[in-house]
Amino acid sequence: MRPNDNSVKLALSESFSGLIWKVMVHISGILAVETRQKDRREILFSAFNYRTGETYFKNQVFEENPNLSLAFTGARNIILIGYKNSGTPESTGVLSVNVKDGRILWQKYNISLNQVQEQGIQVYDSRIHPKKMFWIDHLTAEPIANPSHTDDNKDIIFPEINNSFLIPSFIQHGIIAGEISVLEHSGKVFLSFHEKESGYYKQRIIVYQYNKILIDDILISGIQKLQPEAFFIQLNHLFYIRDKLEIVSYLV
Repeated sequence: MRPNDNSVKLALSESFSGLIWKVMVHISGILAVETRQKDRREILFSAFNYRTGETYFKNQVFEENPNLSLAFTGARNIILIGYKNSGTPESTGVLSVNVKDGRILWQKYNISLNQVQEQGIQVYDSRIHPKKMFWIDHLTAEPIANPSHTDDNKDIIFPEINNSFLIPSFIQHGIIAGEISVLEHSGKVFLSFHEKESGYYKQRIIVYQYNKILIDDILISGIQKLQPEAFFIQLNHLFYIRDKLEIVSYLV
């Protein structure tokens, strides 16, 4: 839905034909999305600038490995990791992709990812046992020294579960099921909860300030199971997924 007040502004709304599988954001304004087409078993990748609303590339398939997954989003590139097949957690192969145009910067087939952070990527040669870890550069794949510190994602804010939270009387709702997610930020309150509806559940997100509702949206309806975390905030941008097919961001 459209916001009810100028204190929140729609920053980005992108729909996909496949299910949104994974979303990653970077403090520079990059939003990367992994989607999956069930009928064609395709895995596609997209990148946007959530500050400007610009689309860098959308629904791109990388034929180098059909079993790829998004592992990291940076200011200049995204990191994808490959798997031997879709049913195993063992990774094999790493790709670095230019975030502005989807061009492959480099690809290594014989290394596996151990961890990735802002300062570099820790990998190992999957052909050598026991494993010997080493660090490489995001953009060049050249070896680098061990990072001096690790990332802690302090720039991303998630809601907390607060089942004792009293929903204000000006917010109309049905019978609530499960947990209530609550976050207070920038003088506003962000809520997400499930309601029972005709034998099913629907999940809502509500943003209000004082006694005024700014956003009231249905994340998903007609579901049989309760859904996990509904939203997060980065750099005063609210992010959530609608109907598993659309990523929405508001400047709040």
